[in-house]
Amino acid sequence: MSITYVDDISDGQGIFIFAKILGRWKGSLYKLVWVDLLIYILAYYVLNLSYRFGMNEDQKRVFEEIVEFCEKTKGDIPISFLLGFFVAGIITRWYRMYMYIPWMNEVALHVASGINGKDEIATRKVRITIMRYLNLSWILMMRLISDQIASRFTTEQQIADVCESPAQQSAIRKRPMNTRHKISRNTCHPWSIDATEAFRPAQSRSFLQSSANRHENASLQSPDPCSPLTPFTAPLATEDGGFVYPDAFQAVDDAKLREDLLAFNRDKQVKRTFGIIITEAEIEAFQRTAVECYRRTKTKYTPEYWIPIQWAQRLVLKALQSGYILDPKTAYYIIDQIGDVRKQMQDLQIFSSIMIPLVYTQVVIIAVYSYFMCQIFACQFVKQRQDEAGHRIDLYVPIFSIFSFLFLMGWLKVALCVMNPFGDDDEDFQTSSILDYNLEVSFRSVYMDPRSFPDNMSMPLGKNAVTENPDDLQTFLDQIDCDLNKQYDHNTENK
Repeated sequence: MSITYVDDISDGQGIFIFAKILGRWKGSLYKLVWVDLLIYILAYYVLNLSYRFGMNEDQKRVFEEIVEFCEKTKGDIPISFLLGFFVAGIITRWYRMYMYIPWMNEVALHVASGINGKDEIATRKVRITIMRYLNLSWILMMRLISDQIASRFTTEQQIADVCESPAQQSAIRKRPMNTRHKISRNTCHPWSIDATEAFRPAQSRSFLQSSANRHENASLQSPDPCSPLTPFTAPLATEDGGFVYPDAFQAVDDAKLREDLLAFNRDKQVKRTFGIIITEAEIEAFQRTAVECYRRTKTKYTPEYWIPIQWAQRLVLKALQSGYILDPKTAYYIIDQIGDVRKQMQDLQIFSSIMIPLVYTQVVIIAVYSYFMCQIFACQFVKQRQDEAGHRIDLYVPIFSIFSFLFLMGWLKVALCVMNPFGDDDEDFQTSSILDYNLEVSFRSVYMDPRSFPDNMSMPLGKNAVTENPDDLQTFLDQIDCDLNKQYDHNTENK
């Protein structure tokens, strides 16, 4: 998130208000450009001292001609025009991406107000489960595009794969929000079936990936009947008289999928609010989906964010069928709100997968750096200039050239910094903090602790009697009850 300096400008008439703003380091211009500025100043003085003490007369004459040429031609580069359009487009994209990040406040309040029929305890379970699914969907989507979320929900095996030493592993565990590493991201396309490569490190390739790479590199060789990409589905005989299916989903990938999903439950904020974010039955549902996906596409599977949204929508319909929602219009409105959350997630993923055209970025970078390469020569003080204008001052420090460098290079650095707003820069979105907020607010909104309401404001339970055959919703609630109640009781005791 952008560095907040509102308190520094609360009194706009302060005498030293500029000092408060310019004196900040985190997120500042100096932090972005100090390395480039140091190189620029060193290059300037290397040329300056070489001209003064290291060149003979002929070399000085050539150098003076170069300086004069650069002085005349540096204005031909439309640096302000290019940077202006580039930065404007980047900042607009940056702001729109932030507005697409789903927040759970509104949908949680609609769930809390719409699902309040029958008994209070069962109704609360329905509400909590719906919001648990929406937060699970949020995590599944954001870990594909955000470094912070990807590093927050990493397994021990993933950390070991990307870190060579135990010290590096310890650093990632202690500082997951400030450490950029290979677990985090490679932007995936939302229309791609195989999105696993978006967050899997290259070092932890499974059998499926290795087989796929072998198949791609062996185009001139005969097809391998054991390759999962080969359209060969007949079973192969083994030495012990059994059969092995070359296109079977590998158990090692099934275990990795399970471990990835279980890592969500180990998060401290998840434990403090919902207790767990995904149950055993829901993990098994993802595993069955993975098997089916591999059977059809022969590609590895990444849990899609829209699957828990389907669960939430179906749960709303079953709650309506069982009397936990009193009005069909209310149920359909809640489903519509859940659909809006899904739309925000899809829009955000599409925005993240489509970058500013590389050609445009290259043009701007080349223009800026070539401009300052020309300016290094153009701002040199040479004898020829002194003869033409005797009043010219020989500045040992190129003050105005440094100012120009700070302004234009800082302009470029800001654009490059916010081009990927889901990284670890100072101006990037604090997605981990947003997740903490979503978990806290969504849980408290739908839990509806009676103690948080004024006296004599009881739960507005519906008057409909419990039907004798409430479909299988009660069975579903009893199934997840064992997983959730333990953590609820534990949280209550700690309070």
